[in-house]
Amino acid sequence: MGVNILLYAPEYRPNLSSMIRSAEFFGHQRIYIYDQNNLLEPPTNKVSRADMNHLARVWTAGAIEHIQLELVQEPKAFLIAYSGRVIATHISPTAQLLGSFRFYQNDLVIMGSEKDGLPKEIIAQCEQSIYIPAIGKTPCLNVAVSLGVVLYAAQQQLD
Repeated sequence: MGVNILLYAPEYRPNLSSMIRSAEFFGHQRIYIYDQNNLLEPPTNKVSRADMNHLARVWTAGAIEHIQLELVQEPKAFLIAYSGRVIATHISPTAQLLGSFRFYQNDLVIMGSEKDGLPKEIIAQCEQSIYIPAIGKTPCLNVAVSLGVVLYAAQQQLD
C-alpha cells in the first residue's frame, strides 16, 4: 500500500502534472489534492478546455489516465479524519531529516504550495515533519522534485 499523498494548494499546472506523474510512476493509484488555486478546473472556452486535456496527458506522460485524483474540500477536517500518521514536508527545528525518518504504511505525506509551503494551522495538525537536506548552495528543491525524492525514500523502506 505505501504512503498516501496530499498536495496542498499547488500553484502551477506543470508542477501539479509532474507530481501526478511521479506519484503514478511510484505505483500510487490515488492522490489527494486540495485545489485552492483551481488548477483542475477546466478553462471556460472549448478550445482551451481541449488543449488543457491534451496538455494534462502530455505533461503527465499519460499518468493522468492511471491515477485517481481525489479532491479535498476541507483540509483540516480531512486531516482530523485521516486514519494514519500525517507528515508535513517543511524545514523546522523539529523536522526530521528524510534519510533518518521511518515511514509506515498509510502515512499521509503533505506537500505544500510552491510559494508559501504549508500554513501553520496545517503543520499544527501533523504528527511529524520531514525535510530534505540541501548540500549545495541552492536553498530548496522544486516541489515536484521534492515529492519524487520523498516517494523514492518511502518506497525503499516499505517495499
